[in-house]
Amino acid sequence: MFPKGTFALAKFNTTYKIYYQIEDSGKTHVRFVINQKNNLSVVYATNFGLSVNETKIENIRVMDEGTPVTPDVIKSLNQTSISFPFLSKVVGKDKNHTFTIEYNTTDITTKSGNTWQIDIPRLEPDENVTEQTVILTVPQGFSAPAYIDPKPDIVNGNVYYFSGQKISNKSISAIFGKTQYYKGNLKYHLVNNDPDSIRTEIALPPNTSYQTVYIQNIEPKPEEVVGDHDGNFLAKYTLSPGETKNITVDLVVKLDFTPKPTNIQPSDSLLAKNSIWNYDNGVFGTAELRNLKSPKSIYDFVSDKLKYDYEKLNRERPTRSPAAESLINSQSAICTDFTNVFVALARKSGIPARELEGFAISENPDLKPLSLTQDVLHAWPEYFDKTKSSWIQIDPTWANTTRGIDYFNKLDFNHIVFVIHGENPEYPVPAGGYKNGQRSKDIFFEPIESVDFPSPDFSLEYIKQENGSLIIQIKNKGGVLFYGNLTGEESEYLEKTDTWVNILPFSEETVRLRIKKQPFAREITSQAIIYLNGNRYETGYSIGTASTKALVYSGIGGFLAITALGARYLYLRRQKQKTSLYR
Repeated sequence: MFPKGTFALAKFNTTYKIYYQIEDSGKTHVRFVINQKNNLSVVYATNFGLSVNETKIENIRVMDEGTPVTPDVIKSLNQTSISFPFLSKVVGKDKNHTFTIEYNTTDITTKSGNTWQIDIPRLEPDENVTEQTVILTVPQGFSAPAYIDPKPDIVNGNVYYFSGQKISNKSISAIFGKTQYYKGNLKYHLVNNDPDSIRTEIALPPNTSYQTVYIQNIEPKPEEVVGDHDGNFLAKYTLSPGETKNITVDLVVKLDFTPKPTNIQPSDSLLAKNSIWNYDNGVFGTAELRNLKSPKSIYDFVSDKLKYDYEKLNRERPTRSPAAESLINSQSAICTDFTNVFVALARKSGIPARELEGFAISENPDLKPLSLTQDVLHAWPEYFDKTKSSWIQIDPTWANTTRGIDYFNKLDFNHIVFVIHGENPEYPVPAGGYKNGQRSKDIFFEPIESVDFPSPDFSLEYIKQENGSLIIQIKNKGGVLFYGNLTGEESEYLEKTDTWVNILPFSEETVRLRIKKQPFAREITSQAIIYLNGNRYETGYSIGTASTKALVYSGIGGFLAITALGARYLYLRRQKQKTSLYR
């Protein structure tokens, strides 16, 4: 009734020992030492093929039992296939056949300033593979690793050994160094074609959980810089009719490997559906999507389900597709499609999520494509991790195109955020999108050594007295955001203030200092003292002018009124007494 299962015996037991030797320049020498053991007496191998997830490779050499062999090499969009016939026909059960494949590539290691990233792709699954060992050797001058996954079995100085099931069908990722700096120059082109003056804005690169921005110069200076609910920096300008304004921004961006926490909890708007993240569409109700409840399960689904289409931008005019359409056309996707589907699925599962657009540094667009048309921009999502109280950036697009490189548990130092799309999926426009018909390159970034960011440069100004408070204006004259605690010193007339403030570069914010008491019948002048970023600031103020005089005058008026009423009462009483005497 129920026959036992049968299992086919693999023809060979194949073991891989793969050496990755990183040079000081970042070039990697790769050497596969492969051993095949025959499991059958009458079957032997006549040829061999290997597909690797690198396309920039050179100096390919194949040795069959020590004898050189000329291989056939075929390069596709994101992989290279190496195949060759065996010179030696090894026949007989338990006989071993050893051969080697080696080459140089620049796709394994990326150097950015003082940081290094190593991504070793996984091998394709093969029933004949019984054992894999990877030996990674890095230069002596490398910084301490900030991240290695999976963990190596053995570390011997600058040599890392990986083996066993932990690397079976899994990539190896490593980051050496914890912080990277970039120097950038951005250009924005604004024009007013209307008959009236207009008020417009540009989006400056903002601070994120990974990114800190130092704006060194903006020319011409904006009228003001304001923030929106997503944390974007918006510089405001007024343009006269027919006026053109070309704006240049010089900045330094610091990228940290570990995301910073925040005490600002995401609003419910970051769970909302809209015309782009339309998770109310019926396509999101299928059985395969019902169990996607965690960010990792959604990331795995998106990176596996969608397929990157390298020709999509060439085939059609780039437009923003709703997430439901991206999911239906899953075999023809670009970075915005991967991002849209992740954000929609995350929000559907109650996970706050939003889109980031910016500049991604890719040495090989075949493995790490850049899909947006303004300059060389890229899009990727982030989600809010409640346990870490932090926004976590991921990249399912590059996970797909690099055959499983881990972009969930760690990001690299190659993603610079220009705008955050949370409440609005299409606004603000990122740098590189302010062309106005010009065919210019407006984005320039290069890695640099570490830079000391200046402290915010504050000044205070007393504005007015309102509803029992002093209104104090804080002006940040520098190019660095301040997010932190503000303490207002208690005095005879002012209560102590303790609050958090978010003051953007080149912007102004107001703070209220509660008045403890008003001076009586006089005007006083004193100093309001505020502590920001460990520094003391003060500004003069005056109270007891209009309010105290009004109180005094009203008191005098009340006293006179009471006196008049009392006098009238006494007069009437005396008149009544006189009337009684002479009645």
